[in-house]
Amino acid sequence: MIISKKSSWVSCLFALISLSIVLTSCDNATNASTQKQNRQAALHRVQTVSVENKAVALTQVVSGTLEAVTKIRLYNEESGRITQLPFHEGDFVKKGSLLIQLDNTFLKTDATIAKASKQQAKLDLSRLKKLLPKKISTEEEVARAQTALNLASAEEERQITRLQRSSIKAPIDGLITRRLYEPGDMLAPQSHIHTIIDPSSLRLKAHIAERWIPLVKNGQSVALFIDALGDRTFKANVVRIHPTINARTHKGIVEILLDQVADGVTVGQFVRADIVLTASDRLVIPAHTIHFEPEGAYVYRINKNDNSEIAEKVYFKQGQQFGALTEIYSGLSAGDKIVTRGYLGLRDGKKVTVANQPLKETK
Repeated sequence: MIISKKSSWVSCLFALISLSIVLTSCDNATNASTQKQNRQAALHRVQTVSVENKAVALTQVVSGTLEAVTKIRLYNEESGRITQLPFHEGDFVKKGSLLIQLDNTFLKTDATIAKASKQQAKLDLSRLKKLLPKKISTEEEVARAQTALNLASAEEERQITRLQRSSIKAPIDGLITRRLYEPGDMLAPQSHIHTIIDPSSLRLKAHIAERWIPLVKNGQSVALFIDALGDRTFKANVVRIHPTINARTHKGIVEILLDQVADGVTVGQFVRADIVLTASDRLVIPAHTIHFEPEGAYVYRINKNDNSEIAEKVYFKQGQQFGALTEIYSGLSAGDKIVTRGYLGLRDGKKVTVANQPLKETK
């Protein structure tokens, strides 16, 4: 019986020792797991977005006033008193209508004198030619008579032209927009009397920054808005891009032609135009991911090092901004992961953990 009790006591002691070893092992495993979780939780959490190579677009709003494509200023070439000036501002005239008549009494007299001189020169030449075979006139006299006839003919044409230009007619079907004189006024040569336009063809000359000019295409559609006519949209097209840039303003001129001149649309109205600028194959990143220092613009790029993710400060050269996106000229490549959230406390070389998949950037 004594031996049996001693054996039972030894068995109990062995069981207690085994249980202690098992509990110690479990505690060590738990501590290791907790330490691993703590290390992971201590890593800086960030979100990323990819550098992309894609087409981008931007709507540029420009403004100005409508003007006529065809605008003609009428001047007199002869001095004289106005005897007829039948049309006023707002009158529509047909091509060939008499707009301005100057007193041409003296011009008619000059034309008559020139005509008579020509007739006399023609008779003199004919008489000398008839006398030439009889040796009564000479070849030299005939030549001088021919020259006199040529000069008289030219003088007649000059006087007829002056007489014709005392009457100024409408060069186009158009609208009178300016009348600067009245009948009875005495005009000096080269006086501006009337302005006439073609109201069926109107355009906007828009001034656009030089960095956007290469993205404007001839023939592209444009939406026009005229403030005086409410929220109506008018269709138009780019018809001409001027080849030079203003050195002072660094802007170029783009001509936008209305497809159709609707009721209520007229010259001088204030107009706005939405021009969609599209650029293909541009390397871009979201503008809000960019930081700035005196050294330049930079972003945080995520690199992998020994199964760890490291934030790297990368300086780059930026280009144009297209809305919420900024173009990259150099320093980054397509597919690079850059930090889009989690900047607080972030520094170059810091280990990070990406919280989720890269965010999809919207236009």
